[in-house]
Amino acid sequence: MSDQSRAFMWIMLLSSLCHPIQTFLLSGGDVCFGICNCVEEEMWYSYYAIYEAEVKLVRCEERDLRSIPNFAIQNLPTGFNPSGHNFTVDLHNNYIQTVPDNAFGDLPKLSSVDLFGIILYNNSITSVNDSAFLGLENTRVVVDLGNNNLTTIPQALRILRKIEVLLLELNPIMTLDASMIQHISPLLVFSLNLTLYYSWPVELNNLHVQAVSFYGYSGNSFQNFDVHGIDQRGIKLEIVGADIVDLSDVICNNQKNVSELWLWENYKVDIRPFERCSQGKVMQNILTLVLDNFNFERIPNFVHTLIKLEWLSISFGNITEINANDFRGLTELNVLYLESNRIKTIHPHAFDTNTKLRRLYLTNNMLTHIPDSVVVLNLGLLIMDSIDCTCSSLQNLKQVNTTFFFDSILCLGNTQFVKDALAACP
Repeated sequence: MSDQSRAFMWIMLLSSLCHPIQTFLLSGGDVCFGICNCVEEEMWYSYYAIYEAEVKLVRCEERDLRSIPNFAIQNLPTGFNPSGHNFTVDLHNNYIQTVPDNAFGDLPKLSSVDLFGIILYNNSITSVNDSAFLGLENTRVVVDLGNNNLTTIPQALRILRKIEVLLLELNPIMTLDASMIQHISPLLVFSLNLTLYYSWPVELNNLHVQAVSFYGYSGNSFQNFDVHGIDQRGIKLEIVGADIVDLSDVICNNQKNVSELWLWENYKVDIRPFERCSQGKVMQNILTLVLDNFNFERIPNFVHTLIKLEWLSISFGNITEINANDFRGLTELNVLYLESNRIKTIHPHAFDTNTKLRRLYLTNNMLTHIPDSVVVLNLGLLIMDSIDCTCSSLQNLKQVNTTFFFDSILCLGNTQFVKDALAACP
């Protein structure tokens, strides 16, 4: 999976998460702990909105570190008081190999911190000492160990009683401990690499989670899959870059409760079970469906039957036209991604029943004008490529009272915006 695709995946799944972490600086950062900067920043992302708007952040990312710095609390800058704030130590993109005992020094003693984030994404970590997280036993924590060299889920996590997010994707995980999976549950977000697994690891059936991502699964089915949601809420299930062919054990099993299904770069998935089970409990309760990189030449027939669907993405395919009935019946649809296809035409009545559609993404297609079916929608956001701005091509826009979405669409061949070209037409 490319870095670009991974970043886009997190943006969609977590409503604006982008990995590695991106932030907006609110105040100048003071040097702290010798090589880091202590800042108060506003996050542009959230792990399911568990972070507040402003975060006390120790930024040690991309510092060529081979080990974790000495986090002595007396070295915090004057005025950098984390009381009442979320606190995060960001060490991503370094060369750290081991997380030692008491790795975060005195920082866990900041008992007034609401949430403690540990970001170790993209290092070279092979081991996490058993007492690495000492002092955080009863603190809400976010732990990001993605893209390292771990072969098992660290036993050090057993000390933590309030893990809310645990990210372990892009690690060569070889063994799973059922009791560890049970201990870390329930989680808001969990991710794991399954490249070394050729059948479903039943140890994961002890997992209770709100949103879960599985990367690189080498099996051809999800037989015996039984991951649980939290309370009565459905699981947000994401599968990325897998060899899986048959998903019927998930989508055709009426005992499963899945509210969101995200499929990325799974080029071998058989679409026929989706058609066969589209009227079943799982498919009829899906609120979000992402079917990207499937190379569809048309919108699959089952899509219009998913009457509760609110968010749909069918991007990175070979679709050339949108027909009148492709989305008919999707009365709850709010967001639609059709990016990076080959769409040339959209039927004038393609969106007649999609009265709640507010965001439409059409970039990287072959459209040369804003279709009539799009013009009549009450959109809050339309994203598409440059269009032909001759007055004859813009005639369908003249009757539209709301022109806000023309503000960001360019004309072909120049830097003029559609709204300006329209204003110049007689």
